[in-house]
Order: sequence, then C-alpha cells, then structure tokens
Amino acid sequence: MTLQISKVRSPKPAKGSVISRLNKVFVFQIIFISIATVGGVIGAAKVVEDVLIKEALIGEAEFFWAHKEKYVEFPLPKTMNLTGYLVYDDDYSMVPEALQGITEQYQRIELNDKNPIAYVTEQQGAKLYLIFEEAQVSKLALYFGITPLIIVLLIVYLPAFISYVFSKRAFSPVLQLVNRLESTNVSRAGLHDLQFDDIKVVGNHDVNTLIDAFEDFSARITELINRERNFSRYASHELRTPLTVLRGSMSLLKRQELTEKGQQLVNRMQPMIEDMQALIEALLMLSRDEVIAISEEPVMINDLLKSTVADTIRLFDPREIQLNWQPKHLIQAYLPEQLFSIVIGNLVRNACIYSQDPASITVQIDGPQIIIEDNGKGMSAAELARIMEPFYRADEHGEEKGFGLGLSIVDMICRQCQWDIAFESEEGHWTRAILTLPEVDILASTQKATT
Repeated sequence: MTLQISKVRSPKPAKGSVISRLNKVFVFQIIFISIATVGGVIGAAKVVEDVLIKEALIGEAEFFWAHKEKYVEFPLPKTMNLTGYLVYDDDYSMVPEALQGITEQYQRIELNDKNPIAYVTEQQGAKLYLIFEEAQVSKLALYFGITPLIIVLLIVYLPAFISYVFSKRAFSPVLQLVNRLESTNVSRAGLHDLQFDDIKVVGNHDVNTLIDAFEDFSARITELINRERNFSRYASHELRTPLTVLRGSMSLLKRQELTEKGQQLVNRMQPMIEDMQALIEALLMLSRDEVIAISEEPVMINDLLKSTVADTIRLFDPREIQLNWQPKHLIQAYLPEQLFSIVIGNLVRNACIYSQDPASITVQIDGPQIIIEDNGKGMSAAELARIMEPFYRADEHGEEKGFGLGLSIVDMICRQCQWDIAFESEEGHWTRAILTLPEVDILASTQKATT
C-alpha cells in the first residue's frame, strides 16, 4: 500500500486567485452601476415631485388669479389630477376638512385615503387650495422610468459582462499553468513530466514566453536533481561493499581471543562502522523517493517498539544501559514497520549516545504517544530549535561522534507518514522525544480505572 498525501481541490476559485479577484471586480461593478442607476431614477423622481410639480402648481395658481381678476366667474381648476378649492372669509364649509389643518404653503395631506400634494395661495381676501393627485403621474413616471432603467442597465451590464468574459479568457492560460504546477507531484513524477504545450495560446506572446521559461527552468532543475540523486545512490552503493566486509571482519574479530589493546581497538571501530552504516542509509533515503508501504494487518506497537529499542541498545555493548520500560497502554496501528523502526532506532540511538553513565533510557507508551527520555546533559532552547537541521550537531567537539543526519531523517519520515515529533529538554538533566501516531487503537491500559 502506498501512502500519497494529496489535497482535495474545490471547484470554487481559491481565495486570492486571479479569478476570485475578477469576480469581485465584476460584482463590484454591477453593484456600483445598479446603485448609481437606481439612485439616479430616485433622484429624478424627487426632482419631478419637488421641482416640476411645485412649479406647475405655482404656475396654475398664478394663471387662476390672473383670470379671476378679469372674470369673476372664472372656474376653479378641475381635471383628473388637479382639483381647486376657493375659501372666502375662512369659510371651510364647502371644502374638505383636511384642508383646514394646512400649516405650510406646499405639503402633503391625508385626503380620501390618499396623500395628495396641497398648494395654498392667498389673494384678494380669498385662499386658493390646489390639490394635485400625482398617482397617475407617478404611475406613468414609474412605467416610463423602469423601462429606460432596464434598457440602461442592460446596455451597461452587457459590456461589463463581455469585459469580464474576455478578462477571464485572457487569464485562462495562466490559471491552467498554476493548476498544472499544483497538481504535479514533483517528488514522484519528476519535473520533466511537466508539459505545457496544450496550454500555449497562439498569438499570446506573454503567456507563451512564461510557459517556455517554466519548461526551461523545470528541465534544468530536473537535471540537477537527477545528478545529485544518482551521485548519492551510486556513492552509497559503492560504499556498502567495503562496509559489509568490515562488519563481517569485525564480527570475526570479536569472537577471537584478543589482547586488551586489541579489544579496545575493536570497541572503537565498532561504533564507527555503525555510524558509517547509518550515514549510508541516510544518503540512500535522501536520494530517492520513498514508497511508504503500510502494513496490511495492524501492527502491535508495543512488541515492535520493545524489540527495536532492545536491538538499538545492544549495539552499545559492552556499555551497560538500563532500560525503563513503561507501557501505560497496549496499542496497535496500521503503519510502515520499517520506517517506524528507523525513527525509533534513531531516537533511541541518540538517547544512548548522549546519556550520562550510569546510562538510563526511559521508554513510555501513553495512548498514541511514544516518549523516549534519556538522562543526558540536555540542550539549550537554541540547540533544541536546530536539532532537525541536516548535519547539525549540538556538541560538535564533544566525545560523541556522528553526522547530524539522524534527526533529519526522523523529521522527513514523520512528515511523510503524518506523524508528529516533538522534543523537550532540561539543560543539564534530560532530553525527551515525543512521537505521536495518528489513528491508534488502544487495546488495553495498565492504569486503574477511577470513579
């Protein structure tokens, strides 16, 4: 089973993408144009009501008074929308009651369940009330206002939409280029598999130049990566043969009866060979894409952990290292056993190297967490922040030897397997590594249940 970590892509434009920005601009244009157009119509309606109608009533009143002076029996205005009332000596018996409460020359009143506009003028001891029923005029304005409004909006919206479509189409090759780069797993397929010929657009010089630059860049990167990987792979392979001979010869020497000085030499050579083996494995792992094989059956973590810890501690014979085995839970999980053993082996190996005699290693299983703690000299906060860096060693001039790749490999494996690794340390006392495994089944617990 191969573990591949991939993102689920949403059909919606990503936040901050060019398409999302174009959408925002288009929506903003539509909203702004709509507000401006509707505001213009409402403003025009207010102008009609406050200016044109008022001016018309004033003109109507002046026309009536001018003719009233000449013809005493000149009739009051009476049309479908305009009605006139004349009051002499404050006698309101012949006019609607609503006219008696008028306090302004031009205002709306409540009359017959409507709100017409009333205009009052006074001349020759008489008051002229003109009542304008603008309902019909408003309907006409509404009809003749909505139709031009719709036409104007369509005229404005259509070019805006066409501009949006052409802008989106112009950016389409760039978006395809971005999607192609995002969807390509460089670690698996290689940069040389990136092909952009189907994205190129005839006549679009800018996009085609950008694509050509990406193709050239990817080809150069691919060549450099392959050169580095091949060198590491071939160098590691060539080193394995002499190393295998050295390890076999070392095993034969350990079985011989050696002098004290000879035994000391063997004891000094043994960890150096193990360091070389670890370096070769690190180079091989860093030079190739690892296919993570997940176990088909759940792995009993406790058994695999204990055997890996015991095998790692055994490498430090004849040094005596005490193991404090503290499993609080019995757990199992589906995981790559080989990679898990590499991670645990590196963590325990570091703990053994940096433990102070009498050496003591504590291994604890607490739910999904595996905690490995030594009794070494610890690390400062600055050193702790850099321990994952390749070839970094906190104490380069100390007695402990190494290449500084162990924890880099641990970090790489944990990121590939989606495990969480954290470190804690108290300078001068201890260092603790905490490995958290996802989706762990807890089968049993050594802790007593509390009520």
